[in-house]
Amino acid sequence: MKGSEGPPAATVAERTEEKEEKCFEDHGLVNEVPLSCYLQNGMQKLQDMRKRARDIFWWPFTQHEIVPIENITLIDSRCGEKFAVHKASSYDLITQQFDACASWWTHGT
Repeated sequence: MKGSEGPPAATVAERTEEKEEKCFEDHGLVNEVPLSCYLQNGMQKLQDMRKRARDIFWWPFTQHEIVPIENITLIDSRCGEKFAVHKASSYDLITQQFDACASWWTHGT
């Protein structure tokens, strides 16, 4: 139908962006914590967890002494058949990894 095409996409995008900004301002969510600071703190927590995991958890079928701390894989989250994991490297990145063990050991956590 002619005439029912609606406003141009750019106009819709501008209106959406304006509504989002207003919503964030109304709820005090704008620039409270810089994103880089939030990410840096999150990565530091992940790095610190390796030592905590090694000190606290009991891992069946292995001795803690033989597992180098950089070989500990931290699972940040899970979606479908993939984990979001943080591995020790020169880059602080979270990458996806296929859940090859079918999470039989995570069902109780």
